[in-house]
Amino acid sequence: GKQTKRARKFAATGGVKARLEKGTVTNKGKLKRKRKGEGSAQNKRILRNHDQEEQARKREESDFMGETNVGDMDIERFFEAFADKMEKEDFSDDEPEENTDGSSKEGSDDNDDEGAANQNEDKGSNDDSSESDSGSDDSGSDGDEDVNVAAGKMRRQMEKLQRSDPEFHKFLAENENSLLEFGEDEDREEMISDIRDEQEGDGESAYTNVDAKFLKKLEQGAFKSHGIKSLKKLVAVYKTACHLSDANKSSDERDSQNKSRSKKYLIDSSDVFDKLMVMCLIKCHDEFHYHLIGEGTRREDDDAAANSDSEVRDDEPIMSKVLARSRRWNDIKPVFQSFMKSTLNLLAEAKEPELLTFILKALSKYVRFLTPFPRIAEQLLKVLVTLWSAPLDSSEDYQVVRLNAFIRIRQLALTQPFPFIETCLKKTYLAYANRSKFATSASVTSLLPTLTFMGNCVVELYSLDYHSSYQHAFVYIRQLALHLRSAIQKKTPEALLAVYCWQYIHCLKLWVAVITASCKKEHDNDVGRGDDVKLLRSLIFPLTEIIFGVARLVPTTRHLPLRLHCVRFLQQLAAAAESFIPTTSILLDVLDAKELGMKPKKVQGRAGSRGLQLSLILKLPKESPLRTHEQLEACVSEVFLLLNREVELYRYSAGFPEFTVAICQRLRKFSKETKNPRWRAYSKGCIDLCERYSVFVMKERALLGEAPKDIRRLEVLKPMNEPNMFSRHDASVSNEKRLEEVTRPTTTKKVQREQENTKEEKKSKKPAKKKQTVNKADLANTGALEQDDEVAEGINWSDEEQSESSDEDSD
Repeated sequence: GKQTKRARKFAATGGVKARLEKGTVTNKGKLKRKRKGEGSAQNKRILRNHDQEEQARKREESDFMGETNVGDMDIERFFEAFADKMEKEDFSDDEPEENTDGSSKEGSDDNDDEGAANQNEDKGSNDDSSESDSGSDDSGSDGDEDVNVAAGKMRRQMEKLQRSDPEFHKFLAENENSLLEFGEDEDREEMISDIRDEQEGDGESAYTNVDAKFLKKLEQGAFKSHGIKSLKKLVAVYKTACHLSDANKSSDERDSQNKSRSKKYLIDSSDVFDKLMVMCLIKCHDEFHYHLIGEGTRREDDDAAANSDSEVRDDEPIMSKVLARSRRWNDIKPVFQSFMKSTLNLLAEAKEPELLTFILKALSKYVRFLTPFPRIAEQLLKVLVTLWSAPLDSSEDYQVVRLNAFIRIRQLALTQPFPFIETCLKKTYLAYANRSKFATSASVTSLLPTLTFMGNCVVELYSLDYHSSYQHAFVYIRQLALHLRSAIQKKTPEALLAVYCWQYIHCLKLWVAVITASCKKEHDNDVGRGDDVKLLRSLIFPLTEIIFGVARLVPTTRHLPLRLHCVRFLQQLAAAAESFIPTTSILLDVLDAKELGMKPKKVQGRAGSRGLQLSLILKLPKESPLRTHEQLEACVSEVFLLLNREVELYRYSAGFPEFTVAICQRLRKFSKETKNPRWRAYSKGCIDLCERYSVFVMKERALLGEAPKDIRRLEVLKPMNEPNMFSRHDASVSNEKRLEEVTRPTTTKKVQREQENTKEEKKSKKPAKKKQTVNKADLANTGALEQDDEVAEGINWSDEEQSESSDEDSD
């Protein structure tokens, strides 16, 4: 048959006779093997001769054309010398082992050849090819292996030559450059696609135009053929689209960001951009599911689990071990990382609410794959919290963005490993606290709905894991207590402003809502959650003490609205926990104010026309607080509303008659002292309510078979069909809101037209006034123009003083 390349080379170098003379073949025709760690005598001689030649060459470096220098050789002699050297090294690798006495080691071919192959395999030798060459007919593959080995050795020799003799290497590069490029053609054929990408990475040719045809081709290969290579290219194009805003950056920043990119894409059409975004955000999660936990990752023997992961909820986590066991994990991992980082960049750069809403909704399918990527999950949480707690924009479009951002935060808290939920709790509360300090009395009307929504979101997060919620709630409630203690001890304006501000009140309101929500679920049938709920219930007492301390910190008439806020918080806690938290002392103290017996002042202003809403302020105006008719009516009405609610909460308590004794006595005295008929009606109505409930309680508790000291339940006298304390409290609050909406002043179309006409008349009269002569009386009244502007130059607009200054301006 036709001889192989190895056989022809063997015959050209002398055949068996030459090998016998060299000592590389035994008399029986077998190759000598060398043991691991031991060199043959021939190799030692070659190394010794090579060292001698190197020493001689160094001595004769000055004589470049000497006989011992390769510079005296022509090209043919040069190649012959290197070919002989390569053949010697090639056959020396196949030499048999020798004993210390120089005799060859002969034995069975099976055992010796197998052991030698296993030893030389770790070194990356070519013994396997030599063994298979003796007993196989695959001559073509053996020839290719020999060429590859020779090419590798030739490259190593050229590298060594470059280090030892750079001048001669430069000579070869100028005259025989093909010698230095020996064996690179085969590597280029094997890695043709990667080299083309590197060559296209420089110059204008690096940009590939992305059109509809190119995008359709990628879609076909990625989503229909399930090709990973097409998916990688599609994600690379998506990455380019997400970083289009980087074009506005400086060239140095773009170069530093594009160093790792081997290929760039150019997107000129907006239709192609939109189609690319929609396609990637909507369809890529199907491919990630297919290759990681779907049909693309299971083997042929996994028929039983074919549809086990087909129906996976977005809120159910995927363990990182499950993803790591996938056969395609190493290929999909960098693709998914690139996709998520690009999406995060797009979220950070996008400004339009519609685009943000679309991206946030699409991310619901990708969040559960983030378990092996904690850093990406933290970056995503940071972006989501920023969107959720963005500057308080009350527009309807951005409210949708805020809602979807919170849904993704909740999904992250449910799907990521345990410590991640604590990060969510911490970041959301701090974001809420930072935003609540901007809700001053001047802007609370427009920003209160947004803050209420954010507070409800935080309450929802703190109801996911009550054990972690207790730890965070304990720390932050203690922080509020430290602020209160500092204000009580120092009594400086700065310390008082740290407590008497909207930020502190909103934080108190939030923790009251968190504990209230946990008390609702205390009697649920969820096994394992009852103990954690009881942990949050234990925070009722310290929170109650803090609220009482805030209410009694500055017992002045001006801070009456703040004390009424605290009463609302205490009643909400008492109703949720079904505990006795009396607030009648704070409410009855208001009736002792001297301003109630004084004649009210008549003040012309906006407060007289539209009334005073105590729920939107923390303190009354600095000048003459509680002296106007509107302020008196609002405060007294609020006091009797909360007093009636207090009576309604404890109506089924066994000690209700004794509880209402002090209330009835004080109200009878107040009805005698006051001259306002409406206030006397309020007092009489509350007294009648207390007496009616007292008669019912005295009749029912006479039928009880247990002593008062043995009663453990607060509403021991409540009938079975009556609502509990919390339900009655919610019904009272809802009725109050309904009455506020009904009694809210509304402007009819006629009133609006009249207001517009008056504005137009004023505008038309302004030019006429300029033509009139200036009167001295008018000059004397010019100081009235500066009354509305109470802001002085050089005022310190710090976070602590912002609430007080804004309250004064609004009032």
